[in-house]
Amino acid sequence: MKRILKFLDSHLEEYLIAILLILLTVIMLLQIVMRYVFSHSLSWPEELCRYCFVYITFLTLGYCVRRNSMLKLDIIQEILPKKVWSVLQAIVHLVSLAFFLCMLVYSFDLLASMQKTNRVSAALGIPYTYIYLSTVVGFALALIRSVQAILGPIVKFVTKKKEVES
Repeated sequence: MKRILKFLDSHLEEYLIAILLILLTVIMLLQIVMRYVFSHSLSWPEELCRYCFVYITFLTLGYCVRRNSMLKLDIIQEILPKKVWSVLQAIVHLVSLAFFLCMLVYSFDLLASMQKTNRVSAALGIPYTYIYLSTVVGFALALIRSVQAILGPIVKFVTKKKEVES
């Protein structure tokens, strides 16, 4: 069980994004074949691909935080001393954590308003609640990954200090 949790911790976003990209590719290929081979276009592939793309976009938030590949200026890292860069990284992670927490709260409000409207998508009839759930999933994963990014170095420091003392 611990191995499964560690695997999911390391690769959850990657696999979800890969599955959605494969699904998106297959659906678009199907639409192309239907349109140019059978001269008949389907109504639902464009909508489903759009929703897959939305989920991919929000899943990428957690992936980028996990891989420490958020937007940053690498030249600043080269110029600043290592300790200053570490403090700056901690500040960036704290600001990101606050941002993702704020956005998660607002995404719950957005999801609640979508549930009240009972709207469904035009071609597929999917409730908009499931589509807007992507914001909750994305910001929750980004929040979890931000907490991990903050606590990771602290845990390393504490365990390293304990090893030195003993």
